[in-house]
Amino acid sequence: MEDQYIQILEKTNQQLSLWTNPYGIMVGALAVLFTILTIVAAIVVYRQSKEYKEKLQADRDQYAKSFNDFLVSQKSIIDQREKQAGEVEKKINELIEAYKKDLKESSATQKAEIGKAIKKLEEEKLSLSNTIGPLTVAPNSMGIGGISNIGIFNNTYHKCTKCGFGFFIDNNPTLTYLSFTRTVTCPRCGNTDKI
Repeated sequence: MEDQYIQILEKTNQQLSLWTNPYGIMVGALAVLFTILTIVAAIVVYRQSKEYKEKLQADRDQYAKSFNDFLVSQKSIIDQREKQAGEVEKKINELIEAYKKDLKESSATQKAEIGKAIKKLEEEKLSLSNTIGPLTVAPNSMGIGGISNIGIFNNTYHKCTKCGFGFFIDNNPTLTYLSFTRTVTCPRCGNTDKI
């Protein structure tokens, strides 16, 4: 029995010596080091992603603010031009009315000249609508959905048949070939013209 007890003690000593051998210590130290480095890397990645998200949100906010400021400035410019165009249109209407009164009381040669002046004023009034700037309008889809207009193709100038407002039509070849008849809606009066 003593021999058995001695064998058990020797085996225990051998197993205890495995814990203190240099290879075991090195593997254990590497495992602890790897665990610590993994935790540190996770913390660094989390902080960087948080900072990145905050920076991205700040950039988006700054872009949105600058874009909104740009839109407000452009809207004020357009409103000012529309106001000026309205005043000029009012003056042209007054001139046309005055010419029409003079037209009733004038001779035949004067009527021809006054008629030309009235026609020229009416053309000027129609072109006044375009002083704000040309618009590009996509043709109305004829039951074809989901096709985006890229806007890199040649645009055609179109004048509304009702109000005379001029605007550009986006000539997307995909829409041109897919639809037999195309229509476009005037951005000023809402009239629909076939093109």
